[in-house]
Amino acid sequence: MPQCPNCQETEDQIKAGKNPSGSQRFLCKSCRRKYTPEPNLNGYSSDLRKQAILMCFDGQTFRSIARKLGVNHQTVANWIDAYVAQSARAVYKHPKYLIFD
Repeated sequence: MPQCPNCQETEDQIKAGKNPSGSQRFLCKSCRRKYTPEPNLNGYSSDLRKQAILMCFDGQTFRSIARKLGVNHQTVANWIDAYVAQSARAVYKHPKYLIFD
């Protein structure tokens, strides 16, 4: 059984459901605290994002990329927009928001 991070007790640990990312939650009967010993990360991996960007550079549409990677097409569009904005700021060394007088 896992060890409670609050009271360091290893006895009387019971399963208490799962969190939104699918990790097992536990309840310590000694201190009544819930905890997740090994949490899963939410979101998509950076490798998947890079793969989508490379596929876009190869000329594929957002929808075809989304179908092949198993994500929503709007997610792919958001990744591409974020990559282009980040790249443009790095190349031109502009801040995120420009104010013109």
